[in-house]
Amino acid sequence: MDGNSRQVGAIRLAVAGAAGRMGRCTLERASCDPRFLIVAALVAPDSSNSNRSIRAAEWEFEASDRLQTDCDVLVDFSDPDGTAAWVEACRSRKIPMVIGSTGHIPVQQAKINAAAEALPIVQSSNFSVGMQTLLEIVGRVATALGDDFDVEIVEMHHRKKVDAPSGTATSLVEAIQMGGTSREFRAPAFGRHGVTGERPLGQIGVHSVRMGGVVGQHEIHFSSGGETLTLRHAAHSREAFADGALRAAAWIVDRPPGLYSMRDVLSSELATTGGSP
Repeated sequence: MDGNSRQVGAIRLAVAGAAGRMGRCTLERASCDPRFLIVAALVAPDSSNSNRSIRAAEWEFEASDRLQTDCDVLVDFSDPDGTAAWVEACRSRKIPMVIGSTGHIPVQQAKINAAAEALPIVQSSNFSVGMQTLLEIVGRVATALGDDFDVEIVEMHHRKKVDAPSGTATSLVEAIQMGGTSREFRAPAFGRHGVTGERPLGQIGVHSVRMGGVVGQHEIHFSSGGETLTLRHAAHSREAFADGALRAAAWIVDRPPGLYSMRDVLSSELATTGGSP
């Protein structure tokens, strides 16, 4: 069955990384969303999935390694190399983007930043509303607790995730470091091994667990000599990320050029509706 057959006058959507877990989930969720018309399911150049049928729930889409049709927005859940390629394609055709892939090296991020001068891009390490709320408050919590509390982040994902730490864990570190001016933090320590010595004041520990089919879980532990406070977010399915990415895709169409975050999307919606994100 073709998921496009019942959608008329909707936002024309392309999904990159369509053969992956998040790509398939995004195709599935968009197929059930009347806001969207799926016009392209994209895979990497020379991929074995090119020109093959990709099944997402009851829908089937023919995969392509080229964007050969007009679209209003492209959602990218590929990988860092794929992002770099799709950014160039979108930049040349002025197609807005939503980027959910993570692990970009500086030169790849520089390409995204440069493209954002010509077209609107939403880039986020995590599109779930719950995680965005956590990112909003975690820095303030760290500052309020003060120097007596150590900070440790533990993130868990499935065994096939290729980057560590997760992009979300990195975003959490940045949110904590930028959360206030009354506390100074050292560079994060990514795991520990050997004789590390006493834990330095202001260090943020980051630990990555890869096992089974865990969708995504992040814990931030604040601990002093007498107590521990833990903030925890767990994604029960990839739908939370796909739904957030589609929310961003609907929002980014017709926006001016710029590099936006998921927080921008939620804040703008809140200002428009006067309700909760």
